Formats: sequence, C-alpha cells, structure tokens
Amino acid sequence: MIAARRYQYFLPVVLAAVLANPGCRTATQPKPELVLYPAPPASPRVQFLTWASGAEQIEPQQGAFEDFVLGEEPQANRRLNKPYGIAARDGVVYVCDTKGLCIARMDFKNGKYSVFGVRGPGRLKKPINIAIDPLGYKFVADTNRKQIVIYGPDDGYVNAFDVPEPCHPVDVALHGNELYVLDNDTKCRIIVMDRTTGDVLRTFGAPGGEPAQFKIPNSLCVDAEGYVYVSDTHNWRVQKLTSRGESVWVKGVPGYLLGQFGRPRGIRVADDGLIYVVDGATEIVQMFDADGQTLMRFGGPGDIPGALGLPTTVAIDKSSVPYFRKYMHPDFKPEYLIFVASQFGAHLVNVYAFGAFPDGYTISELNVAPLPKIDIEEGIGAVEGEDTAEEPPVRKRQKKDAQGE
Repeated sequence: MIAARRYQYFLPVVLAAVLANPGCRTATQPKPELVLYPAPPASPRVQFLTWASGAEQIEPQQGAFEDFVLGEEPQANRRLNKPYGIAARDGVVYVCDTKGLCIARMDFKNGKYSVFGVRGPGRLKKPINIAIDPLGYKFVADTNRKQIVIYGPDDGYVNAFDVPEPCHPVDVALHGNELYVLDNDTKCRIIVMDRTTGDVLRTFGAPGGEPAQFKIPNSLCVDAEGYVYVSDTHNWRVQKLTSRGESVWVKGVPGYLLGQFGRPRGIRVADDGLIYVVDGATEIVQMFDADGQTLMRFGGPGDIPGALGLPTTVAIDKSSVPYFRKYMHPDFKPEYLIFVASQFGAHLVNVYAFGAFPDGYTISELNVAPLPKIDIEEGIGAVEGEDTAEEPPVRKRQKKDAQGE
C-alpha cells in the first residue's frame, strides 16, 4: 500500500489548481488549494480537506437582518480555547477543551456546534483525552477529577470511574470490554479496567528507560488485535506492547528527522495497521507500519490550512468520510479520515483524508508550492510540561526572525 521508496514521502507539498477564465481578462478567481502529501512523482496518500476552530466554521452564518431580529449569540463556548484530545464518529468531532473545561461537539454532518460536560455530576475539571465506543459512549480522561468520565450516545452524563491513586490519567482507550487508562504520575503505568463496572483488572508498566517502562508517557491506543501502543514522551520513543505489558518493539531516538522524536504526543492506530504519532516539537504527524518502520509524514509548522501549531493528538475515523467528500479531489479515493488537534494558531482542528489516486493517475495543470520548511538543525532539549501550551521552538524562531532580533 505504501510505496517502498520511502524517501519520496519526506517532502509535503501544496498543489494549487489553476482555473482559467478566457471570458474575463480583468478579474481573477481565487485558486482553490489542493494540499497533498507526498510530492509527485510519488503517489499522494494524504489530502488536507478543511479546518475548524469553533462555531464560525461549523454553523451557517447569520446575515445582518437575522442578527438584528434574533440578536447576536454570546460567544462564550463558541470557539475552542485550548484543545487537546480529539475523537470522531459519524460526521461529529469531539474535542477536549482543557481551558474551556468542556467537550466541544463539532457536528460537520448537521452544521451544529455545542458543548457538554459543563454542569452537574458530569462537569469536567480538566478533560485531556477522549475515546468513543461503537455504541457512541464517550470515555473522557479528566486529570483533575482523576477519573474517567462517561457520557452516553446523547452526550448525557452516565458514570465516572475512579483511577487508583496516586494518579494523573492522561489518555484512555477501549478494546472489547476493557478500558485502558494511561497514568503518567510517578508510577508511570497502564491501568486496565472493566469498561462497564470500572473494576481494575490488571496494571502494567513502570518508570524507567527499559522496554515496557515509561518516562512521562503522553498517549496510548489499542489496535484490533489487542496490542497496546504508547507515546513515551520523555524517552523520545514509541512502544508496542502486548495486552499484558510485554514489549514487542521500541522505536525512536531524540531528534528532528523521520523516525526520531522531539516531543512525541498523541498516538493512534488505524484499522489498516498504520500508526500515527504526533510530534509537538516538529509539528508533524509521522506514520509507521505495524512493525514500527517509518513511512511518511504530513503537516508541518505554519499558519496556513494544512499546517499544524503545537499539535497534541490525532483521531482516525472511517464513518465520517461521506460528510467530507465535498472537500476531496473527485479522483482521490479515501479510506478513512485523520483529525489532528493543535493548541496554537488559527486552525485548531485540521481534517485530512488517507487514500490514493487510481493507479497510473497523473496530476496535471497544477502549480507546486512547498509548505514551510521544518527546521531540523537546532536539535532538542528538555521537554516542557505537557500542560503548557508553549510555542514550539520552530515558531519562536520564526517570530524572532520576523522581529529582526
């Protein structure tokens, strides 16, 4: 599925379609941008589709007359403040807002924006990551409540499971009747709970740098076969484990090249076995196969659609494809969608499609313009606390250069 010549995947591009209008020589139409990764002559596998940061991009906008008659709606909770975790199902994207203290519900299917988890027993204190089961139940890891808070298919509060203390739950994943909770407190462990009762079934992992040990891990996920993947942030690596905690492989070293990590954050695995890892330092998403071999990357720093700003995590969803087809190139055949949350910049939720053009397909009459180059020369230092939305080094240097300092 992925071409063997992996070096071709290293260069993302923005391909802008050229629209000619022979009947009008004085006015030009905006050129719709087609953002593809990787660059030709390699076959593109990822297309950037759209972005949203709040209700303004989701809901139809009122006209001036409607504003006069209906009044302007208060802007509180109408825009993401500090997104972190993200999940998607059937055209709806759910975003953990760690500053707004809620779950933002971005309904691309029906053009609606709302929030929940803001009152009553389901009130959130610091939601950081979210998982959705096939029935539509949402499981939210709340670091301040030290619980997994559960909401039903209608987004109403259902229950909350205590995570054994001392704890600092930062991510949650589901596999069958088991609920996996990543705790990056001093014990650095994974807690496996019964998803219906909250009873602890087993724990594994420990602090350290050996295989199956972690140093301030950030994220976890579980594939269809029950293998567990962990983003081991302060060890600058990712790990694959069995459901009992035995090491399968460990990949990654400190650095800014592909296969290396500056600040590995969110990790998710698709049904096809591809593994997606967000790097908050280089502001890219790296893709690996089931054996941990590097395939390609997409994203990159910048303020244009398709670029990322201090990205946190990623979500994979196939059920939402029909509601995003209007953004796709008509000849691009999607397999599933990729949603990436960022904490910095104007584009806080970016949507991509993974797929391919037909064999032998040639993209013609397109202008090629590269995305901003990723700086890999400065190297990495200590990783800042994951609760701080500090601007990444690349963006700091861009601002410094712009100010002439």
